Amino acid sequence: MWLILQRNPSLSPVLQVPELAAGRDLCLVLWVLSLAIVQMDGQVYSPTVNTHYGKLRGVRVPLPSEILGPVDQYLGVPYAAPPVGEKRFMPPEPPSSWSGIRNATHFSPVCPQNIHSAVPEIMLPIWFTSNLDIVATYIQDPNEDCLYLNIYIPTEDVKRISKECARKPNKKICRKGGASAKKQGEDLADNDGDEDEDIRDSGAKPVMVYIHGGSYMEGTGNMIDGSILASYGNVIVITLNYRVGVLGFLSTGDQAAKGNYGLLDQIQALRWISENIAFFGGDPLRITVFGSGIGASCVSLLTLSHHSEEMSQNWLWELQLQTVLSLPPIPQTGAVVNGLPLRGRVST
Repeated sequence: MWLILQRNPSLSPVLQVPELAAGRDLCLVLWVLSLAIVQMDGQVYSPTVNTHYGKLRGVRVPLPSEILGPVDQYLGVPYAAPPVGEKRFMPPEPPSSWSGIRNATHFSPVCPQNIHSAVPEIMLPIWFTSNLDIVATYIQDPNEDCLYLNIYIPTEDVKRISKECARKPNKKICRKGGASAKKQGEDLADNDGDEDEDIRDSGAKPVMVYIHGGSYMEGTGNMIDGSILASYGNVIVITLNYRVGVLGFLSTGDQAAKGNYGLLDQIQALRWISENIAFFGGDPLRITVFGSGIGASCVSLLTLSHHSEEMSQNWLWELQLQTVLSLPPIPQTGAVVNGLPLRGRVST
């Protein structure tokens, strides 16, 4: 593209000196180009994806690390219809479809809760009680329309990987069979066998779904940023909100209010993920559910639910002793195979 500048004919002949005019035009050209460069640098990439319910627009977020690539975030994605009005104290229903492109760049409201008086302090984890002011900022403006999830998808910057591999060729990511080797079609370094092989692949990514804790009375998936885990582990990380307190677990003991709506919310979220995660590059046959505290308790309860038989998930839960167990998908008979301890602890 050419930028053509014309001199002002109204200027006096004295000012129409060729050297001065050329210098003025050059300065103007440099100023315009500098503005264009600033605008290009300030642009934020907004990925879009189709789902069974409509299109979503997310945001690509860079991470403050030289070895971690950026992460595509889709925040506030509805996995169920708003549980309000006649749908209050009822099992969740699938969300409605939408037209156009829905923005998924901000967190949704959290489910109604009161962290200051609903639960005795002794029942809350230490990290929670020692940071109540910070936690409170995440649960402002609660709303019953709160059944949303957040999706964190790793991206691979080939230029960053190539630069890092040129500097440190023995890194796992640079080895034969790693993600960069598949993308570039060449071996950047030989595997000498003294470290574990790189587990990255260029196909559909495994999925990890985090269930937050909170004594069944409070909490939100919005507090857990899955970006680091997603980028470092090359997995898709999903956090979610579910109904808590009275709205999530009140039971009258009869058909009026059967209870456990919070658990049913989690099952509906898993259904939505199983049906739609392939659009995000995830593998619906490799979905792992994990949690800490009451979230871990929810995971163990989900393994007992007959609703879970229709889905193929792995189950992880983190006990108070920081032990993590992994279980294979539950067979249709409902039998549970003995779990094996993982090599490392899942950070939450």
